[in-house]
Amino acid sequence: MKITTLLLLVLLSSCAHKTASTAPRASSETMMNDIPVDIVLDHGPFKIMYNTDKRLPEYVAYELTADHLKAREGKRANKFIIDPILMEQNLPYVAPSEYAKSGYDRGHMAPSGDFLWDQNLNDMTFVMSNMAPQSPNLNRDSWRKLEDQVRRWACGEGKLMVITGPVLTEGLPKMRSGLVIPQKFFKIIIDETPPKKVISFLYDQGDHGDMLAKNTVPLKDIEKETKVVFTENFPDLKNEKVRLPADENTWKEADCEN
Repeated sequence: MKITTLLLLVLLSSCAHKTASTAPRASSETMMNDIPVDIVLDHGPFKIMYNTDKRLPEYVAYELTADHLKAREGKRANKFIIDPILMEQNLPYVAPSEYAKSGYDRGHMAPSGDFLWDQNLNDMTFVMSNMAPQSPNLNRDSWRKLEDQVRRWACGEGKLMVITGPVLTEGLPKMRSGLVIPQKFFKIIIDETPPKKVISFLYDQGDHGDMLAKNTVPLKDIEKETKVVFTENFPDLKNEKVRLPADENTWKEADCEN
């Protein structure tokens, strides 16, 4: 397989499989009580840029291919677990029970449906470091529709890089457990097959129904909201032509199940 931007994430982590390493924010290497705010959690095919202060992912990145989506070897087990990397290294983590009676779903950033090609990997998408609080309307409706659409694009284009996360700002409301509740979520899709192109989305907690067209935004809007400079870790995004939002009608679609 040709090495693509996924390799960059491996190099970013500078660590062996299933280990954590420090990674600087776009602005500085802020330290809280001698614990780095940002660390990379390496779960093999998907990598999590994890915020130890807010105990949520800043973003999760992985490569999504048509070949993987066609190989449906696993199934969704719905077994949410504490991230073993965080437990082993005594870093701040979230327990599944913290969402109890909160009114929010444990929303996948790297969705289970993108990793049905391997049972162990599918099970690992249920680590709590891959979750963020999402309203049921968003998680089970609008966000699910977006995830389904990304899979259709992956089946049509062949290979995508997907970057997903919550918008972590100051002053966010909190659940009783103290976990903050993001009010917005983003998804960036990079088509890695020529001609390369990008499409990106910004969703609100209150969204429901098909919001694909309405919630398509330029990449610069997501960078402004998140304060993350994605070009540092995803060199394809340095190309100004690639950064221009591609019309969704220019994306090839297919159904990998047929």
